[in-house]
Amino acid sequence: MPRYEIFFDNACPMCRFEVMRLLRLDRKNCFTAIDISAPKFDASTYGYGLEMAQMQRLLHIRRDDGVMLIGVDAIAALYRSIGSGWWTGPLTWKITRPAATQLYAWIAQHRYRISALLGFAPRCKDGVCKM
Repeated sequence: MPRYEIFFDNACPMCRFEVMRLLRLDRKNCFTAIDISAPKFDASTYGYGLEMAQMQRLLHIRRDDGVMLIGVDAIAALYRSIGSGWWTGPLTWKITRPAATQLYAWIAQHRYRISALLGFAPRCKDGVCKM
């Protein structure tokens, strides 16, 4: 069973909720969550020539063998690893993958607005909330 580093935007309430849910469901302790919104996060330290702007666009995960998966491939891999891969088929099927990829990119681009519409709470610290 591969291990994964999940590079996620902790400043996004919906993203934070989903990653925390994945961590709870990770019975084999295969996931490590890395907050790309943390002030000290530096994308260049992880290799692959990644820049922060790229990492903020779509979900990135890195397997323990060094393979980086992005977007719908990352989502599918994470859910397969917790035994919930049955619903991720449409993300990777040849006929539905283009639409799933576009839909996910749109959701990722508008994640803060979608978080607010869905009622996810913003992250608050010392009386200051970020959305």
